[in-house]
Amino acid sequence: MKLTNMHGAVSLQALGAMLHDCVFKLNGKQVRPLYDPPWRSDHGGNLDALPPILRKMGSEWPCVPFGRTQEQLQLPTEWDVSESAADWDSWVHGYSSNSDWQLEQLNARTLRATIHYPEQTPILHLERTVELLEDMPGIALSLTIHAHRETRFPLGLHPILSMAGAASGTLRLAVPDHARVWSFPVDVEPGRGHFSPSQQDCPPGQVRTSTGDITDIRLLPPEGRTEDLLLLTRTDGAVGLVNAAQGYTTTVRWDTEHLPGCLLWISNGGRDAYPWNGRVQALGVEPVASAFDLGMAHSLAHDTPLARHGLQTSISVLPGTPFACKYTILITPN
Repeated sequence: MKLTNMHGAVSLQALGAMLHDCVFKLNGKQVRPLYDPPWRSDHGGNLDALPPILRKMGSEWPCVPFGRTQEQLQLPTEWDVSESAADWDSWVHGYSSNSDWQLEQLNARTLRATIHYPEQTPILHLERTVELLEDMPGIALSLTIHAHRETRFPLGLHPILSMAGAASGTLRLAVPDHARVWSFPVDVEPGRGHFSPSQQDCPPGQVRTSTGDITDIRLLPPEGRTEDLLLLTRTDGAVGLVNAAQGYTTTVRWDTEHLPGCLLWISNGGRDAYPWNGRVQALGVEPVASAFDLGMAHSLAHDTPLARHGLQTSISVLPGTPFACKYTILITPN
């Protein structure tokens, strides 16, 4: 399904209720600030073997629950969790990211998507709305989660901004100076991490690289073929990507009361396997209540470095009391 107005157009697919083909008009030209994976139009066995979330991966979608499932990582001992969590969802980034939603058009500017969860999960159903802004280029989005029994889990939203074709350091991340940076406990891809692992609560301009240098994470993309995950805290609920060459900034805004962190997925050609093939230049700006993307057990644990620092890494939903959040993606001229 597609929405169109004087400022642009967006499409919503049934799988994952994912946005794709988001085009906006700005200063007399069309811009594509969100990333569309190049394999979406592929065919054949390699594509068919992928999990649904990758097969038709879009530009933005909600992840309920957020994170990986069974993958075992050799994490530092400070990330050992004392007990396992009940894992009622076996899909990467959740059942909703790998299944078809029901789509309907509410009016000329708004689409709604709904999905019912399997009975064995505590989630009853999800509702999602997508609305083109009337007065400027951008998208207003909402997510509502209904549960039939009390549950706690990591939650994340998954906008992916485009860094396609950008030379090293030519884009700038717009975050407050008082924001803090946590780097993933290990290399996301072996030998491809630009930032040194396991850094905690660093200023954005004082983060160590894998070679020991001090750098500013706000200068993007990094040099070389890299793959990194950084968790931002104290963002004030807004993270933007400034594209000076094309004259616009893309900003994700959200309520930090519900989702206090922002996971940055910085993919700069660092993944070689299909479908990535070393060709992806993308920046996930992902509002989260989650311990990175480590999944249920680490996000619910009370003894991780994040939890000991007092950071919220999950949400709670009660029967009869839906969880609801709203967020926007704005495209503004520089």
